[in-house]
Amino acid sequence: MYLRPGNLFKDFFVEKKGASLSTRGRARSEYDGTTGERIKAVLAEAKPQEKERWRQLQHPISHTITQKGRPQAEAEDRLILGDRIFFIQGVDEPGALGLWTIYYVEERYDGNEH
Repeated sequence: MYLRPGNLFKDFFVEKKGASLSTRGRARSEYDGTTGERIKAVLAEAKPQEKERWRQLQHPISHTITQKGRPQAEAEDRLILGDRIFFIQGVDEPGALGLWTIYYVEERYDGNEH
């Protein structure tokens, strides 16, 4: 992980994905941000190789978010930084030692209902 100006630790709020039924009885996704979970992590733009790899898996990404410690969120949850929303496409815990967690995320602007 390389730290550059602006790439310092930031506070992200975790919103867990849940499911409910709409008034018509259809399943719908909703996000619960009431838990108040926060993580301190570093936001960085994804490398072109990472973007291509995830695009081939049909899960496009735009950024990586690196957190110290074990994963606090999982795929399909989202991370909130101010007015920015990042949907988690995948989670990697290098070495499975609990030292670092890398979230592969896509920044989207269509779900700003938090």
